[in-house]
Amino acid sequence: MELHNPPPVYERVIHYNQEHEVQIRLSVNSFRGTEYLHLRKYYLDFDENWKPSSDGVAMPLDFSNSKELFIGLTEILSLAESKEIIEEQFQDLINNLYLK
Repeated sequence: MELHNPPPVYERVIHYNQEHEVQIRLSVNSFRGTEYLHLRKYYLDFDENWKPSSDGVAMPLDFSNSKELFIGLTEILSLAESKEIIEEQFQDLINNLYLK
């Protein structure tokens, strides 16, 4: 039994691993009147077509889910930026602590 796979309203490849021929895609589509946000792994089949795998997550695209996702991504980016600034400003101290 094949599941209904509607065309995406939005789709973007956010990661591509050429060695393993795997993509991670962010997409939005509608099913039975509800819009869903998907983060899914795609693989290259024998005919060289990209196919969705069962690895991934789908959630209703509503304000609450979108807000929480945005907050999480913002926090991750802030931490990454902070880490870079700390490493840049305190590289000598870090080297002295860990390279002894």
